[in-house]
Amino acid sequence: MTPIALLASLALAAGAGETESTTPYATLYPVLAPVRAIDGYERLVAIQRVESKIGAQAKDIRIVIHARSGPMPVPVAADGEVKFPVTDALREENPPVETNQPKGSLALIVNVALRGADKLRVPWSDIEAGLGDVRTFYEKTQSAATAPAISGVEVHFSAGSAAMLTIEGKGERLLMADPNGRIIVTRDMAPPSESPTLVFSRAPAFVLPYSDDKK
Repeated sequence: MTPIALLASLALAAGAGETESTTPYATLYPVLAPVRAIDGYERLVAIQRVESKIGAQAKDIRIVIHARSGPMPVPVAADGEVKFPVTDALREENPPVETNQPKGSLALIVNVALRGADKLRVPWSDIEAGLGDVRTFYEKTQSAATAPAISGVEVHFSAGSAAMLTIEGKGERLLMADPNGRIIVTRDMAPPSESPTLVFSRAPAFVLPYSDDKK
């Protein structure tokens, strides 16, 4: 059972024997292009992240787009979140994207997430409205055979933050984040008949749609 990844990871590659890696922007663009479509939905936001396959810390990762107008650093947050600029101009220019990581060791991933993760109280009806936008997005971008069946949300906090989530309805259910800072809430844990509300001990980093679909 996993959160829904919008796109498979894409390795930033380099030539044999090189320590640093360069990739043409146009090679990354197919992964980044859906960012613009996702941000067009009122209840959705695109989360861009980089992950090291060799255990490099986010603070040690450097990424720079070498555009004609000058270097464009892409800061990497402590949780690996990045914000690549996604423009037709850069796609047409196709500048090299450089990272200080070794060949094939860095992955770029884009997820579709629910907007408004900074709130401490969120009615489940708002979650369902956001998941409705996710379904619409997938209907427009994937076939019915490949689109995941959404069964809830995966809430992400900072790793090791000891965050908690309470489902308030007719009763209360307390959930603790795992060591990676994740809490999964499925529909059967928050039945609409109880008009439940999710109450967070601290603001989540982001909230992803979740599926236990095995396809």
